[in-house]
Amino acid sequence: MSHLALYRKYRSQSFDDLVGQQHIVKTLQAALDDGKIAHAYLFTGPRGTGKTSTARILAKALNCKSGPTSKPCNECNICNSITSGTGGDVIELDAASEAGVEEVRQHIVENARYAPMEGRYKIYIIDEVHDLSNKAFDALLKTIEEPPPHVVFILATTEYSKVPITIRSRCQKYEFHRGSVTDLIGRLEFVCRSESIAADKAALLAIARMADGGFRDALTLLEQAMIRADREITLKGVTEQLGLIDDELIDKMLIAAVEGDAETLILSADSAVRMGKDPRGILESILYRLSELTYAAYEVDVSEGADPERRAANHAMAVRIGRQRLVSIRSSIAEAHKEIRSASLPRLWLEVSLLRLIDGQDAKRVSNAQTEPVQQRGTPAPDQQNESKKAAVFVDPAKRPKKPTVPAMPPPTSFDEQSLAKYWTATVEAIKQCFPSAGAMLDAAKLVGKEGTGYVVALESRFQLERLQNKPELQEIISSAFGQAVSEKDCKLKFELAETGSPPTEPTSVQSPVEGEALARLVEDVFQVKPE
Repeated sequence: MSHLALYRKYRSQSFDDLVGQQHIVKTLQAALDDGKIAHAYLFTGPRGTGKTSTARILAKALNCKSGPTSKPCNECNICNSITSGTGGDVIELDAASEAGVEEVRQHIVENARYAPMEGRYKIYIIDEVHDLSNKAFDALLKTIEEPPPHVVFILATTEYSKVPITIRSRCQKYEFHRGSVTDLIGRLEFVCRSESIAADKAALLAIARMADGGFRDALTLLEQAMIRADREITLKGVTEQLGLIDDELIDKMLIAAVEGDAETLILSADSAVRMGKDPRGILESILYRLSELTYAAYEVDVSEGADPERRAANHAMAVRIGRQRLVSIRSSIAEAHKEIRSASLPRLWLEVSLLRLIDGQDAKRVSNAQTEPVQQRGTPAPDQQNESKKAAVFVDPAKRPKKPTVPAMPPPTSFDEQSLAKYWTATVEAIKQCFPSAGAMLDAAKLVGKEGTGYVVALESRFQLERLQNKPELQEIISSAFGQAVSEKDCKLKFELAETGSPPTEPTSVQSPVEGEALARLVEDVFQVKPE
């Protein structure tokens, strides 16, 4: 005997067996009990939510030996024939493969006038009805509008808007809902018990979330996990089977993005790729994790299957990242996931997308480190400087203080750049321990002197200046740290461009282009060749 897929083996066979669609079950049962049977039904909703199963159950209820009844027996020959798909009075059509007008005329229009062979009704179940052609809908319209008294139509679709209004207006509409996490886990547990398979609650939760409300998808994923599980389904096995990434690795990447740790972020992504994970799958795993953390951050309880310990861990992680940062990262990853489909080099696009999560200065610093000439990195002084910067920037997040602390130093006797250098160096080192990204940016800045009641800091680029101007809270933190160094309580820092000491202005003149002999000499000097 050939293998029977779980979603077919455990297909609902009665109204009581339907999960997550109680609003539809109650309405249909009430109509059957009252004898109010419509001539056409339209079932709409996401895939795998029970539309076709409900159509077959309704067919049993109408044709059962003891019917019409809201509780078909599932024992008589008519019920058994419908279950096995051999019932002559229940005709199932797949509009995706039989969408033409000739098929509709042959199977429905011409045969509808004949009485049923065994049951009370001849029932037509048309799956994915929206795939019918326009002419096929036109041919079907008259029969659906005024069918023979022994004919009942049950139409199923995942795209309600594509069904012509002329068809919709002649049917009773029933909208199927996605299954909740609780419903999906309950069904998965039932199947595991029936199959004598042990399963971790966390593993079933992962499957339920991946199924996205579809019972058929959940059972298909469970079957894949069972093949690999060897009689026990674990979260690790499910994660590997579905091509996902461990939450621990994803959390490491998220923390690295928040803390500005570009090295850890890139190495973590590279580790996932080396494990055989597809770049797009990596982004999907991050999105699923971000969704879970967002719920935890806003205290929305949709993970009904999660144990208290996991919920507490998710909440702690969400608090560490912060609500606004979570939403921002989620938006960026979603955009990257959409764009990576058309990327010719998905792995490189993945790295770029992850680096975008970090402030531009961090990404710039990593790029500079990768493109730095070998001979320059080999000299002692730059090596020591790079190692110092790396140690300052990539500090273990768990060991970082929450507030920069600068040891008090003797007040400066003069306020020139040279005299203030040691105070500024101590301030930058303290900032690095708490805010690595900001500390890396301030490495090249210089404190050039005192102006009125405050001090002037010269930044090397306009980008750095604008970045600080957009972060008044960071300015306050830097000013406070420098105040500790110079023993001034209400110290204020003024940030300017190093080139001019003030924000840049539009140029008033344009340099003339190099032409003629001057251009020839320039080419010869730069490229060491004589132009022809």
